[in-house]
Amino acid sequence: MLAGELMQSFGATLRASLKVVAVTAFCVCASSANGQVTQKPPQQLNIPDPTPRPPDLEREYGGDPAEAARQQQLAALRVAQVRLQVVQATDKLLQLAQELEADVQKRENGTAMTPEVVKLEQIEKLAKSVKEKTKSK
Repeated sequence: MLAGELMQSFGATLRASLKVVAVTAFCVCASSANGQVTQKPPQQLNIPDPTPRPPDLEREYGGDPAEAARQQQLAALRVAQVRLQVVQATDKLLQLAQELEADVQKRENGTAMTPEVVKLEQIEKLAKSVKEKTKSK
């Protein structure tokens, strides 16, 4: 019986050692598996630069002073042309108004005023063009 008891005790010890080995292996596997699951690659955060950029000096101050002077001359020339057109149109408007007034005074009350109507239409057109040109300034 001694051999039987020895076998039982050896079997119990062997089972206990297998349990310890199994628990240890499980813990090692679980810790290595947890390490893989919880270790995510670090996320890159895209944070904009909080410091402002220096101004674009070329755009802010312009590049060529000769070009700027030329642009100013062209603008002054355009203004002078518009002013000349307005003066010419107002002179023509004044002339047409005076002619119309003279024609109306010459006519009698009962006659047709076809030429005067044409002059009135011209006066109206010139007045509108002068008004538009002076608004665009």
